[in-house]
Amino acid sequence: MAVTKEWVSAKPKTNADGNVTEWSVEYKYTDGDFSHTFSKSEKIESPSKAPGSYTKAELLTLMDEAHWDDMFAKKHNVHKNPPAVDTVDSSFDVSTLS
Repeated sequence: MAVTKEWVSAKPKTNADGNVTEWSVEYKYTDGDFSHTFSKSEKIESPSKAPGSYTKAELLTLMDEAHWDDMFAKKHNVHKNPPAVDTVDSSFDVSTLS
């Protein structure tokens, strides 16, 4: 599986001091014809940094990238290996039973 990951958006909410109080992030995973964009908002308990002081790596840690990796793998597996579909036999004749 050759998964590519890309940032869609990272939107900070700041307080009067200009420090981030919350991040809202969208991050997209793609593998061939299948893609999924994860969205998450995370409050900052002790706001102390301006938006530009964060790194992408810090944002991914804050958003729990490992969880997104796991969830994408599961979603991708279902996409590639869809579950069997149950069908109803509407023409079944119950009178044929003993």
